[in-house]
Amino acid sequence: MSLKQAELKRKHSLADFTTIKIGGEAKHFFAVSNIESLKKVVKNCQDAFYILGGGSNLLVDDNCIEKCVIKLGDEFSYIKQDKYLEVGGSTPLSKVIRYASVNNLGGFDNLAGIPATIGGLVAMNASSYGREISAYLRGVEVMDSRGNIINFKKEEIVFSYRRSSLTECIILRVWFEAVKDYDTKAKINNFLKTRMSKQDFEFPNCGCIFKNPETRPAGFLIEACGLKGLKKNDAQVSLKHANFIINLNKASYNDVDYLISHIKENVHKKFDIILEEEIKRWA
Repeated sequence: MSLKQAELKRKHSLADFTTIKIGGEAKHFFAVSNIESLKKVVKNCQDAFYILGGGSNLLVDDNCIEKCVIKLGDEFSYIKQDKYLEVGGSTPLSKVIRYASVNNLGGFDNLAGIPATIGGLVAMNASSYGREISAYLRGVEVMDSRGNIINFKKEEIVFSYRRSSLTECIILRVWFEAVKDYDTKAKINNFLKTRMSKQDFEFPNCGCIFKNPETRPAGFLIEACGLKGLKKNDAQVSLKHANFIINLNKASYNDVDYLISHIKENVHKKFDIILEEEIKRWA
């Protein structure tokens, strides 16, 4: 299969695939439906590709993206339950949350409301309200940049705060412990209610921009610098949660980048803390 054969016939702006609705066109965009096609695309891209999941925690340049962009299709979006809970890498978290609610399974309730795929969440070791997604993880199956399929047990993966050793891999499927919790539905509702009350869902955004330093939350530091509501054209530091930057209408990559730089400079000047970005950037 050639790159041309795998490319989408209709050209899509990457803004359509990001939660902040910012991004230029991909020079080569591939919607891959099965393992064999994925292997061929990965080998042809020669290690120069991005994997597109749910599009959250992602800021894409407005210019053309030269690297290949690969999006996993329906074959990689599923849930199976046997001894463990097996979840395909491109499965939306919302689908897993619904399954957990119906089947009284714990371990995901604290993540409810995050617009992401399981592969992306595991790769970044997503955490919320004191628990990481890796807490109940048992193993993963990945494809490396050469098209090789590798299985890792949890013990073979390095996890830390909002980071893992899987960031250079394509996560194909994940296994979790199937932990029974008959209060799951109530917990999901409570976490959703809390998230909706504290975070900004009114306008497109890419979630938290910065990781929380060890001392104090990034949102607290940004607000203490008086930066809530700061605007650059149609990009604005959220009035609801200072660690969010929202797209009021037609914000650009450069608008958001300006605000990020301004926040870093002010927080460093006031608190002598260098904020580390949680978002991924494509350029």
